[in-house]
Amino acid sequence: MTLDEFWEHIAKSNREEPDAHAERIEERLVKLKPDEVLDFIHWWETMSREAYGWNLWGAAYLINGGCSDDGFHYFCNWLILKGRDVFQAALTNPDTFADVVEPDDGELEWDGPPGRDAWFAVTKTKDNEAGNAAVEAAELARFGEHPMVPDLGNMWDRDDDEKMRKHVPRLLALYYGGDGGE
Repeated sequence: MTLDEFWEHIAKSNREEPDAHAERIEERLVKLKPDEVLDFIHWWETMSREAYGWNLWGAAYLINGGCSDDGFHYFCNWLILKGRDVFQAALTNPDTFADVVEPDDGELEWDGPPGRDAWFAVTKTKDNEAGNAAVEAAELARFGEHPMVPDLGNMWDRDDDEKMRKHVPRLLALYYGGDGGE
């Protein structure tokens, strides 16, 4: 599966609600060969690592009213489900979230990712400790070791209005009004 095919699965499965969207993706993936499902899982993890950066994390912090490590991971999952255009725009400029979110949307997170359940179904493997070890071994054999997420060092102060205004001015104004202050 190519990266374009990965994004095509996401686009053709699109639903507003993340759980329904992921369910549709799984329905598509169970029709594929195990290696193609592994490719999907690999692309998802690759996109998640690409999203791992302070600028995007700062936007997630603002949008969700705070953002832990796990919360950011779930935010990245939600972002991938939004599709290639929204994903790439946000990576280039997190302030583009001002075009796709509303302050009353609540927390934008999804704890997925899709793929593993499809792999379990396609390979007739159980979702248990042995099954998880099997999918990880299959991923290792196909792709080698997973690259680690980068060490980001210290983040800029997300509670500093001036720094937030510098990084995401439109998003700050959307959530906190005209001047971005609380």
